[in-house]
Amino acid sequence: MELSRIKSYKKLKEIFMKVIIPTLFFVIFYPTYSHLFGRFSARDSYYSHGYIVPFVCLYFVWQKRKRLKEIDFKSEIIGIFVLSAGLLLHLASLSLRINFGSYFAIPISIFGIVLYLYGRKALKEVIFPIVFLVFMLPLPKVVIIAISFKMKLLAAQGAIFIAESLSMKAQRVGSIIYYPGGQLLVGDPCSGLRSLISFLALGAVFTQLTGAKLWRKIILFFITIPIALLSNLSRIFFLFIVSYIYGEKAAQGVVHDFSGFMVFVLGFLLLILASKLLKCSLVRDN
Repeated sequence: MELSRIKSYKKLKEIFMKVIIPTLFFVIFYPTYSHLFGRFSARDSYYSHGYIVPFVCLYFVWQKRKRLKEIDFKSEIIGIFVLSAGLLLHLASLSLRINFGSYFAIPISIFGIVLYLYGRKALKEVIFPIVFLVFMLPLPKVVIIAISFKMKLLAAQGAIFIAESLSMKAQRVGSIIYYPGGQLLVGDPCSGLRSLISFLALGAVFTQLTGAKLWRKIILFFITIPIALLSNLSRIFFLFIVSYIYGEKAAQGVVHDFSGFMVFVLGFLLLILASKLLKCSLVRDN
């Protein structure tokens, strides 16, 4: 009889750990999801890739399925404290209407849940998918505006430098490039911040798909920064050339949209080239 009670207790505890806790997590963070989705779907969003991030995380967890099956799960009580910290951050952020704090509380809370339910060995295997969630968490709008402003000035100045090197007359005033007979405005969508965020996420994915040494992976990840900047600069200069030769209107509409697509194609090719140079060969299974 006593043995039956113990088994029932363990079964109830297991249900609580594996069903109730994750369910409560989704319910508690429900108010945050609408804010996140709003940022993902906003016009000229810098985080339109946010919808894809959770699926990428699930893929990397699935990729670890064989290792996870071999692990003897052991609950870590410290996970409760980590989870509590994440929930407190979330609740405080909600009351103060600081959305970014609530966003950041999501991976912290998941970190705590995994640590409490499955232990350190399991957490070690899925640490990357949890950390990768950061790439779907939008920065505060004030921070985005400040960074975007600096980056579009940098992009405009870079285009001016190339133009002058080719003996083309051009002058920058703020983020506007003036040339004989017209001007080209480097707006926020052309600042390169969107491509920088996307390429950092893509670079992180690349590091997990390669079997290279850690230092090579780190270099590959950080090299996505100059790749993103260079790709965006090529877009600005391309639009400048089109505008310079054919007029302002020619650099708008389809040409402008095509140049945005060109940024990602060029950046992706450069990232592949960088991985080849660093000898970061892709692997099929971890």
